[in-house]
Amino acid sequence: MEILGFDNPVFAQFAFYSTVLILKTIGLALLIIRSRIKRKVFAFPEDCSQIIVGKHHLKPTSDDAYIERLRRCHLNNLENVFPFVTVGLLYVLTEPEASTAALYFRIFLLSRVVYDIAFIRALPQPSRTFSYLTGVIIICIMAWSVLQKGTL
Repeated sequence: MEILGFDNPVFAQFAFYSTVLILKTIGLALLIIRSRIKRKVFAFPEDCSQIIVGKHHLKPTSDDAYIERLRRCHLNNLENVFPFVTVGLLYVLTEPEASTAALYFRIFLLSRVVYDIAFIRALPQPSRTFSYLTGVIIICIMAWSVLQKGTL
């Protein structure tokens, strides 16, 4: 059985959850675009040049709290999904127990979904902090496994 093939249940689970996370991150980018158009909030003059409100072109602005919240949530996803995919792939190479790996992948995905909801909906802390830390802990656990396997 190849480690990086879909006949390996750990790799198949990893590929599935990584793809869901990447699509979720792309979905956030599309939500930002949709929200900018709906709210007529654009960051750059060239984005505003074709939009006329009344007799005037829109002016660039970056002070819309909702757009900024979406944008920062997307940035946080980029900062966390990339390490998950990178470390997760290395973790798959350690040939972990399938049930343990699946649990880690599911917890990470759930932590990111909870984080996004908490951030976008401005839920009270510590909801966002706990969900963020849960994801970081999962990445660290997988990284530790990789480091241990690499020193053998």
